[in-house]
Amino acid sequence: MTNRAKTAFGALALLALAATACAPTPEAASVRAVEEDGLPLPGADGQAPSEDMSLEEAAPFLEAQGYLPAEGDLNGYEIGHLPDDVTGTPYDLDHTALAERDGHVVPDTHEVERSWLADTIQVDHLVDDFGEVMAEREAVAVSSLYVSVMRRDDFTDIDAYYEATGTVLEEEFHDSPARELPDGDGHYNGSTAIFSPEPGVVVHLSYVDDAYWAEVEESDDLTAEGDPEEVLRIVEGITPA
Repeated sequence: MTNRAKTAFGALALLALAATACAPTPEAASVRAVEEDGLPLPGADGQAPSEDMSLEEAAPFLEAQGYLPAEGDLNGYEIGHLPDDVTGTPYDLDHTALAERDGHVVPDTHEVERSWLADTIQVDHLVDDFGEVMAEREAVAVSSLYVSVMRRDDFTDIDAYYEATGTVLEEEFHDSPARELPDGDGHYNGSTAIFSPEPGVVVHLSYVDDAYWAEVEESDDLTAEGDPEEVLRIVEGITPA
């Protein structure tokens, strides 16, 4: 699934310590980057320098990451309801095509994700393990709403999807308990929904607005109720094209 990467903190911490032990000083790395390549300096905290760009300016970076302006339906489905705060330009990310482009083996699955990007996009330079700024850049494509439509023959219903993917509801709905959708074809809470509108199709959506993040920050355990009613309205507005 998209936007749910899992990392092992212990391993990352060990890698970070190793990189720190053999890395040149930040000052030396910065001077070399500027003198040799004319690249910008890293931030005071060693993080990648970034630049705000318009969607048009950021287009080459977005396209390199698989993002293209949305045209028509989303993998055979229409999204009939958007929350009031979702006002950006729709972009599609064809995960299957991206995997094929990068030479990965793709199972019999076609997944396309839609998000709504703001007029201004943050584009970061990358920093290598030695703290040196690289020429490669990456667009930070942030949206409050992501909708993914997956097609695979053995996704005959939502239970078949859960079994095929090893989905655990407590993990997918980690911020508040999952509720069953009214027609029983999936589950939702105030930020997430997973459902099968027809055999062979599974839709996954994530909706987290500013109010959601404020609720998370105020909680002691990083949980939030979110807006279940709005998520349900989004679900009910997703229909075959």
